[in-house]
Amino acid sequence: MALSFPLDLDEFFDDLRITVAQMAPYEPRKVDRTAGGTILSASQGDAVWQGTIQIAAVNFTANPFKVEALLSVLDRAGSSFLMYDPRKCFPMSDPQGAILGAAVPRIASLAANNRELNLNDLPSGYVLTAGDLIGWQYASNPTRYALHRLVSGATADGSGATGTFEVTPFIQPGVTVGTSVALVKPVIKAVIVPSPQYGSGRAKLMPGASFDFVQTQR
Repeated sequence: MALSFPLDLDEFFDDLRITVAQMAPYEPRKVDRTAGGTILSASQGDAVWQGTIQIAAVNFTANPFKVEALLSVLDRAGSSFLMYDPRKCFPMSDPQGAILGAAVPRIASLAANNRELNLNDLPSGYVLTAGDLIGWQYASNPTRYALHRLVSGATADGSGATGTFEVTPFIQPGVTVGTSVALVKPVIKAVIVPSPQYGSGRAKLMPGASFDFVQTQR
């Protein structure tokens, strides 16, 4: 059966033995300087997450060729996959996601500045820490995946509602109040930047593959 895109986590990303991961949002900007030395900066597009993944070296008997096959497929135009930041899978105060459990937090309000929001439906007293990641799906045809990092923390009150907190990058248009959010392994949809490094080996050891990626909303 042919693969459909984006590849789910269990079809690709969850199977990777990652040794090095770099992931950060990047906002394209134009920077100019006036004759008087004033720096002028202007955005040239929405911020997107991008980075690099390095996979561990493996013995040939471990069959690393499945990953090579999938990398080959993902190196085609139109291919994409879901991924999360392997360095930060859970909130700082809930290292395994056990406190959150089956709770499904939702966006309670969105500030007009596109930087701040409130959540509800959290466990009472649940703590969010600056640096935690939060994500959600919005829009359709195609579904878009948002990922944000908390700039300020928040704690849920007895009813599971938080105060206002700030996130980065900016919240994009189309997100609505009531949208459910992910605090455990929030994902983006990504594409591989041509061309990934794989396909070499010596003796009985295959060096780990590596690839660069960038978030896509298509």
